[in-house]
Amino acid sequence: MRWLFRPSLLVLLSVGLVVGAAVLVLWPRSQEIRAAPLQEDESEIVWLYSATNESAWERFVTAVSRAAEQLRAAQPGVEVVSSGDDSFPRHTSSHPEVAVRVRSGSARLVFRWYKLASDQKTDQWVAALLNGSRRPPLAILGGSSSEQAKEIALSLQRRAGSPPRPTAPLLLLTTATADRVSVGDGAGDVPLNELHRDRTFRFCFTNQQMAAAVTAFVATREELRPDTGPFYVAQWEDDAYSRDLTGRFCDAVRSQLDRPAAGTGGQFQIPVSEIIDYSVGGFDQPNRWEAPAVERLMKAKVEAHPNQQRPLLVLAAPSSQPARRFLRGLARIAPSEARRFVVVTGDALSFNTVYRDRNVVWPIQDLPFELVFFCHRSPVDPAAGFLREDAPNVGITAPATGTEDLLLYVDIVEALVQAVNEGGAMPAGGADLGERLRRARWHDGRVSFGDEGPALFDADGNRRGGSGEHVVWLRPDVQKDPQQRQPPRPAIRVLPHATLKVYELRGAPEEGGPWRELPELSVDYDEAGTDR
Repeated sequence: MRWLFRPSLLVLLSVGLVVGAAVLVLWPRSQEIRAAPLQEDESEIVWLYSATNESAWERFVTAVSRAAEQLRAAQPGVEVVSSGDDSFPRHTSSHPEVAVRVRSGSARLVFRWYKLASDQKTDQWVAALLNGSRRPPLAILGGSSSEQAKEIALSLQRRAGSPPRPTAPLLLLTTATADRVSVGDGAGDVPLNELHRDRTFRFCFTNQQMAAAVTAFVATREELRPDTGPFYVAQWEDDAYSRDLTGRFCDAVRSQLDRPAAGTGGQFQIPVSEIIDYSVGGFDQPNRWEAPAVERLMKAKVEAHPNQQRPLLVLAAPSSQPARRFLRGLARIAPSEARRFVVVTGDALSFNTVYRDRNVVWPIQDLPFELVFFCHRSPVDPAAGFLREDAPNVGITAPATGTEDLLLYVDIVEALVQAVNEGGAMPAGGADLGERLRRARWHDGRVSFGDEGPALFDADGNRRGGSGEHVVWLRPDVQKDPQQRQPPRPAIRVLPHATLKVYELRGAPEEGGPWRELPELSVDYDEAGTDR
């Protein structure tokens, strides 16, 4: 047995013990999922977003301050009472919050950020918030995407019951636009608002509303309206938003552009469709599934429909990256033919993409397309802080960030603050708050609880049309062939310049307007790095 006491073996055992102890001490543990305790005078609105959404949280905090300032004249007790350390704590494990005094200063409405991460998932947070040891929040504010909204809604359905308990929180959607989502189990696609029935309110517009607005705008502009069919579609199969948006656009194009009186009867019934399996890829080169789809679509245009001068391309991209890859692929295959496409899409392309960040993510000489996309609120509101780059006395470091996200957050905060100030006391739960929100109206460009203006929400909790829709039209500047005098004159060079026009929808959306044009923006580009 003396071999047990050999020095070499004792050293190995000692090293093993040290390593084991180090593993026990240093091995990463999942952080405990625990909601913040609630004080007696506060009610909670949960801001359920990814831990990487610092910029969105910063915009939301700014919106809270702006909304409180705007409401103070009519409701003097409304004020922000949080400090900078509350809203932007030093420790990442803390729950950032911003609080507003409501009901003449006798209560606090606290917006608190619970961070989604790999070890802190949606269902875990919903379980922690509804575990019975604390008052549940009045609402969960989330749904930056349709997939995330579906996750939250299904978690609430499991945890709060169906129909939900009176105290169960509302689900307030920010930019989850899909009308229908797939829930599996053979159920097929179901309306997103039906998952957490009668407790879901959507502050953004739906895919159907976006498609109808963008298509109606295109139909009323001679420079954009397709000269003939068919139209073209690019859809990404791995994304619920893309699948749903494609269907909504197809319906809108058929109803608004395929009219016998205009000589287009039957031409827009069947699109040239490319279904792309996956949207994951690089920065500006089509991925392995997009590349053949680009080839097929361009071949169909050039060989089967060579006489189309202004074809319509529905680009149902889930984000700016696959959109950029797909269009760049078209432009490289056949530059002259590609420039003929009028490209329409929803809100996956943001104003910041084509204006603030344009030299990096949307260089017009690489992407020389007439482009029309949707914004849920005005992206160029000077009263909300938008500063034009070409304004007098503006330096090159002037901010040019769009205002659509800020104004959408302001709508949400103003609706909630006014709702909790309705009635004789704070809402008793989500059901009570929901009844109050149904009284919200849209008047003079803001959320109101008076008697004027149409209702903000319909019976399903979706935002009504005519309450803030905007479209953005990006027009590249091209040099025409001076030798060609008959239209259409072919372009011989794309200039490093474009015009950006923003339009606000006024009146009934189903009637296509009228549209109010906002001051246009003249956009210059850095030619360095382009391949033209």
